[in-house]
Amino acid sequence: MQFRTHPPLRAGQDDFRDGRARFRDQLREVLPSASQLLARRLHDALRAALRAGAFGSGRLPAESELMAEYHASRDVVREALDLLRRAGLIERRRGMGTLPIRSEYIVTGALPPAGCSLEEHLALGRIAPRLLHWAWIPAPEVISDRLTGVDPGDDCLCIEYLLLLDDRPLAIFTNYLRSPEAARVDRVAFVDDFYSLLHHGGVDIDAFDIGVQAARADDYTATLLHVMPGEPVMLLEQSIRNRDGEIVDYALGTWCSDFQLRIDRVVRIDVTGTLTGGRFQEPK
Repeated sequence: MQFRTHPPLRAGQDDFRDGRARFRDQLREVLPSASQLLARRLHDALRAALRAGAFGSGRLPAESELMAEYHASRDVVREALDLLRRAGLIERRRGMGTLPIRSEYIVTGALPPAGCSLEEHLALGRIAPRLLHWAWIPAPEVISDRLTGVDPGDDCLCIEYLLLLDDRPLAIFTNYLRSPEAARVDRVAFVDDFYSLLHHGGVDIDAFDIGVQAARADDYTATLLHVMPGEPVMLLEQSIRNRDGEIVDYALGTWCSDFQLRIDRVVRIDVTGTLTGGRFQEPK
């Protein structure tokens, strides 16, 4: 078992952590009321409906309809709608009802089929990259550790770009492509998406590993994504593998918060017979 050691605390950082610990202790026994929990559940359900396009560009059901459908009081319905309003998803207009004012999208986590662009795969609108940086660099250790057969200082290609949906910033990515694959891609061919770039270069890709984490936009990311500093964003870490299981590309990205990454049909692993000497062995 490996233990991670933390760097020394900067001035004031220990006070901040102590303050957070005390705050958590104060809230440990605090629970929302039953009506607040119901309002949160209704908010979640309506947000999912908005994301799925259930209401199109039209109005949400009237308060009385929501009360009947969700067996909720008027106060609960109004509180749920207010949560959506504060999230910038709806607008309540006198005489017009409740209107969706911001779309949310579901983005599949599956790789596009070979020869299929990300635009065709997602079917959300026109998808294109805006290249920010394309240069060969010596791989830092944190990058080489994640690329198969790459040592610190070995050449890799750094590609940074904005992914645009109908000219609106969707995400920003920085990709580190190891040299054998990077030698086969052409900057001029980067007109659709990164997967298409690899396909046009004849780079074999078969699968990827992915991790996501919630965060808030810093000033630079906010400028690139056209959001306010401090707005929620989704951090993404991706390792692209070839058919031999080698990691050929490592990417760090930031998505706008109105996109949900969806990965379907995650299979249940049968660990029977995979425990050897008290240690878990990943099924092959």
